[in-house]
Amino acid sequence: MARLRHLVVGVTTLLMCIFIFISMQHPNTIPVWVDSQSDQNSEQVHTSKYIPAKYRDSYLSKKTRNGNIPHTNEGIQLAAARELSKFVDHDLPLGSNDLMDKGHRSAHSNGEQEIQSNPIHQVSQQADEKSKFSNSDNIKSKITKQERVCLIAKESVYEQTSCTREEIKLRQLPEATTVIELEDLPNNTHFYPEIGNGHVATVIYSDTIYMNGLYNGPDIFSARARIPSTAAVMINISTPTSGYKRKYRMDFGRGVFSEIYTASDFNVEVRRYAHRRLPGLLVTDLTVNRTLPARSLVIDFNVNSGPPSEDIDFHEEGQGLMSGFTKIAEYPDLAPVTPVSVMYSTVLPNMTFDDFLWAYLPYFTCVSTVRSEAIECFNEAMNMLVNGTLFTSHVEAWESLWNEGRIDLTGNDSIALTTYAGLYYLLSSLPLENSQSWPFIGLSPEGLAHGGKSEEYWGHVFWDQDTWMFPSIMLLHSDLGRIIVGTRLRTHDIAVRYANLTGFKGARFPWESAFTGFDVTRSPECRVFEVHLTSDTSWMMRRYLQLTNDTDFLVKDDGYKAIADIANFWLSRAVLNPETSQYEIRDVMGPDEWHSPVNNSVFTNAAAVQSMMTALYAASLANQSASPEWINVVNTMYIPFDEELLYHPEYDNYVRGTTVKQGDVILLGYPLQWLMSDQVRVNDLDYYANVTPSGPAMTWSMFTINYLQVGQSSEADTTFLKSMYNVQEPFKVWSENADGTGSVNFHTGIGGYLQSLLFGYVGFELTNNHIIMNPLLPPSVTKVSVTGFDYVGNSLDVIFDAANMNITLTKEGDPLSISVKEKVQELRVGVTLTFFRQQARIFPT
Repeated sequence: MARLRHLVVGVTTLLMCIFIFISMQHPNTIPVWVDSQSDQNSEQVHTSKYIPAKYRDSYLSKKTRNGNIPHTNEGIQLAAARELSKFVDHDLPLGSNDLMDKGHRSAHSNGEQEIQSNPIHQVSQQADEKSKFSNSDNIKSKITKQERVCLIAKESVYEQTSCTREEIKLRQLPEATTVIELEDLPNNTHFYPEIGNGHVATVIYSDTIYMNGLYNGPDIFSARARIPSTAAVMINISTPTSGYKRKYRMDFGRGVFSEIYTASDFNVEVRRYAHRRLPGLLVTDLTVNRTLPARSLVIDFNVNSGPPSEDIDFHEEGQGLMSGFTKIAEYPDLAPVTPVSVMYSTVLPNMTFDDFLWAYLPYFTCVSTVRSEAIECFNEAMNMLVNGTLFTSHVEAWESLWNEGRIDLTGNDSIALTTYAGLYYLLSSLPLENSQSWPFIGLSPEGLAHGGKSEEYWGHVFWDQDTWMFPSIMLLHSDLGRIIVGTRLRTHDIAVRYANLTGFKGARFPWESAFTGFDVTRSPECRVFEVHLTSDTSWMMRRYLQLTNDTDFLVKDDGYKAIADIANFWLSRAVLNPETSQYEIRDVMGPDEWHSPVNNSVFTNAAAVQSMMTALYAASLANQSASPEWINVVNTMYIPFDEELLYHPEYDNYVRGTTVKQGDVILLGYPLQWLMSDQVRVNDLDYYANVTPSGPAMTWSMFTINYLQVGQSSEADTTFLKSMYNVQEPFKVWSENADGTGSVNFHTGIGGYLQSLLFGYVGFELTNNHIIMNPLLPPSVTKVSVTGFDYVGNSLDVIFDAANMNITLTKEGDPLSISVKEKVQELRVGVTLTFFRQQARIFPT
């Protein structure tokens, strides 16, 4: 008997070893990756593990409704599956409401499909029997037609586990002004919406993903490096071939694009989003809901990856991971080529649903310059999926952003929707926080989802960021505004080097920059003559200081040094005219790029003066000694002005009647706040409105603000509506030109539009000591609500209609007071003050 027992134990041990070996070769559990070793260069080598230790322990320790889970691969899988069953679709209806119980969706759990080693873009559109997802007989026998089941991928079949129900979280934002739903997509794919999170972004259905800071190409040919998309998972319902309807839905409030297929017996939804909490992650997921099925449902899958990247030397490492380097560094002496890794889910070619009433399939793409971070991102996505927090954490992050700062307009849903869409697009190109290992590079005119070498602006950073996009973001989201300011501080040393190389002192920020911060301007004329961006950078920093009084920024973060270096650049760039004893700036190009080089561009000269005034202001805040030369140039800078016609010629020898590209001189009033009489300002506005034939999208927004500030509301309404000609339907995508040509999606135009609301109709005006508000309703709008405008550490809400205005302090920083008709009241958290609609002044006390 003893020998028999030993024999049994030995055979059992052998069988267990064989089972473990087979399980390792053909695991049936959720695929994730863990690090296994490091080499001399700290590049980590990874092996495929299907439940890493940090997850495995938690699964083994969990109890389910049926008791303890056995310590086996199948037990671990079922534990994970029961965690997946907590997942709830908090977002979109998967069809008609008659499929829902009392207004609630059915609870969803999640199926996972095993990662294969073949590259995603090589997946065949024809399914073979080995890879085809099917229903095994033993599964069919366990499923009743009335059950809702959650499915876990197990090789070529699925196994079921139990599901739980959850309540659906109510939407915080109104659908009418945050959601677009339609049956057909626009014919022009340029007008498709985008999803992004400031780290990665893509246009819906595009074969391309772009990543913040990832560029390829030498010097002026640097452009965003194209990553072939592994997120553009496309579906086709091959069976049945008819009998269903399809619609598309863009939810700006939750940052989700969906396509929904509805039939009498099934609903299929595909969602696409860039995860707002997990920066490197793009998600495409599919959910199937079926009523009592009388017919088979077959869905084919393929991925629109396009051709191989011409910018990155990728190599497949197997198990859904590809890595490589950009091919050509921008400036090799400043920075080498950039590594990039992409971890992604494999997409199998089709799936057949017979008796399954519910199924969920997620597809992940994680992108990083650090290989281990891409893998960790993928693992974290799986962990969030298991914990039922993947989608909800994304939605909550967007809700948090909207709660911190947004604009609501009542009375005209189209304008309100345009406003939400515009703010969504800007926020989608911004990270929630700046990574120390891979900093945010900056905002480009067409946002993060565009900028390849065949596009308009190649992902470069222009004055568009500082002058057009920054102001509204800073007012509503000061933490994100600080990230934008940081993009210029990051390249301050490069700007000092650039000034020196071009024969000047201080810091000169180039007209176009990308990864290194050095000059990548493609136009020779703009490269040499369009120097006003240096002033635009200083102006942005001044706005930041006016809204924050952040002395740490000046002292600890070298903000004062950057501001002073900009002022010193203009000292060396300006020349003294001995005949007039005035300083001049010659051979420049102003915002009107149709005319250059010119002498004494009125905008360039005035902006240079403002740069030195900003340096004086910063010196007082930082307790630094101001250069007396700054004061001298401020007082003696030549500003072209026609004493007879009482207007500002655009530059020396400007000929009346000459057409201009865009708003140039009119920028003296706003944003530069140049001191002049209202009459002169109106003269400038009226004259240049007539010689600006079209202008890019942001031009008319600046006319709007300036007209409002001089009390010309009728003219302001006209130019406000004119600015919206650049909004392309149906997804409220902005084009650079009103006819739909030029850069798309033109974030610069969005930035101008948002400024026309905040600094125009709401009437915010910043000074060094206070902020003015002078509210007026936009055309066809009956009420305006601004949630969370930030000022010196405070957040405030403003609501006004035609008669009244309410102001509420919602977050307390430096003590604030408000003055209305010289009556001063203290602002207190949670206390709403109501006034007749009129000008008010808010100031620290």
